Amino acid sequence: MQFKQEARNVVSYGSFRAKIECLIRQDVVPHLAHDRPNVVAFNEDIGLMTIGIGSRGAKARAILDGSARPNCSGQGAPCALVATLVALQSGYSKELAYTGARFGSDLKPISGVFVAATDVFVRGFMTTFSDMARRYHLYILGSSDQTPFRESTDPADISALADPDLPRPKSVFVATDPNVYNEAFMWGPREVRHTGPAPLRNVVARNRKVPLTPVENTFQFAPGPATGQAAVDNVRPYRFPGTRIKMGFATSLPAFVYGDPPKGVDPCSDTSKYYMRCLDKLGTNLVMQDEANPGSWTGSDGDGIEKWQPLSWMTSTWRASSDKSVHFAYNVTPHLVGNLADLPFDGQTAITQRGLRGRGCHYIGNAKFLPGEDRADLRDEAGPKSQFLAMAPWVRSDGPRDDLRAVGGKLNYGSGAPLENDYVETAIVADLPYPPNPNRRGCATRPLGKQRLVVSARPSRARLGQLTRFTFAVRVPFEGRLRAVPHARILFAGRRLRADRRGRVTVVARPRRTGRRRVVATASGVLPGRTVVRVHR
Repeated sequence: MQFKQEARNVVSYGSFRAKIECLIRQDVVPHLAHDRPNVVAFNEDIGLMTIGIGSRGAKARAILDGSARPNCSGQGAPCALVATLVALQSGYSKELAYTGARFGSDLKPISGVFVAATDVFVRGFMTTFSDMARRYHLYILGSSDQTPFRESTDPADISALADPDLPRPKSVFVATDPNVYNEAFMWGPREVRHTGPAPLRNVVARNRKVPLTPVENTFQFAPGPATGQAAVDNVRPYRFPGTRIKMGFATSLPAFVYGDPPKGVDPCSDTSKYYMRCLDKLGTNLVMQDEANPGSWTGSDGDGIEKWQPLSWMTSTWRASSDKSVHFAYNVTPHLVGNLADLPFDGQTAITQRGLRGRGCHYIGNAKFLPGEDRADLRDEAGPKSQFLAMAPWVRSDGPRDDLRAVGGKLNYGSGAPLENDYVETAIVADLPYPPNPNRRGCATRPLGKQRLVVSARPSRARLGQLTRFTFAVRVPFEGRLRAVPHARILFAGRRLRADRRGRVTVVARPRRTGRRRVVATASGVLPGRTVVRVHR
């Protein structure tokens, strides 16, 4: 899922939930498989925006949506982001004071507001994702910047931490640690534990990011464990039931960290240096690189050398499936997009597969290596690559880098251009069998939502007045074949029907008129499909 962060999505808990569920119904439900696990990959920091929910986040939302831009004349970025943080500290002043009294000097001045907002993160982000996994029988993942927590019924905790916009709850979620982690969670379709806070009961995997980026260090986040058994447990992949897929998290920066351990050194001895090699040692064959890339996609890389970020990105998403020193079969990189005040987030969501053959494709601006602009060691990363199984489009089609940079500048906060914050929100879908099929078609770049449903009826002919048992099946074209569409809506002979998880529904009817009786099927995110049943005497 390539999710676009916008202030309007976090006005309330309901608006965030509605946004997430609408995307699932639009981009996921029409493509669900009924014979194997379905995994929906959201992004790094997808939960962070929920801190803006309600009256406590109103001032911050006003900065983000541009209705109350701070005076940043002559200061430049990240002036507006700092103003957003100050607005949050003001909105959560009561919660900050209460949390500060509990943790004392261990509560850090910058990251403390994320600790104070623990109840909001759990009710907004975690509860929504937990519920969606259960409701749609999915595995669903994403990360947030938050702290460990427990559920409390203490009246003092409720009075201090409960949302002032809602009726007094019976309990609140309370931080148990003053440290804030960038932590990825994956929820499953059913509970795996029967105690503890409800949003954690169907969590099947989690991972704390290590190492951290300079931005995260500035925000005083804490890294996950890098050494010892805790580090190994943090990196250990999750095996999906009934499959051979072992998925390991590599949230952004860790996906670039391979290192070169000396002979005899265990790559899991220090995951801050050898993260990807530790993942490989533990048997990971699917790398989940959930992303929130801070910076313009058409800008320079954070290393201060490479002038084109899409080229340096090849050393993660593409390298995972092309580097012969590791054995990953797939890399999935879902990008968060959209401006967080004057800090842009952008990228092209992609899936790569080892051993894939074909014509190849590339990120924007990567068609050719440009001497003097590109790092010498990235020459092999330029040009079309057959390992791309699917890739999201960018705001405009490929072209000269200077033209792309001009478009990238128009997307930025405060540009005043019609393209301001007009990033692409989309999704890409693929089956990931193991072992991988090298003969499948790659480089799928067409946005979803353009397919038309295929509807079949059995029998397709019926006799007038005769009680007949009809079975309708609804499918959608996908990777050269037809896939069932669960829960599609069907209209037949004035009756509204709902397909089952296999995209089928059976109904008994007695045709009253001769001629062609239309069968119309609809589902979110795809064009309606039609067929007819012919009624004769």
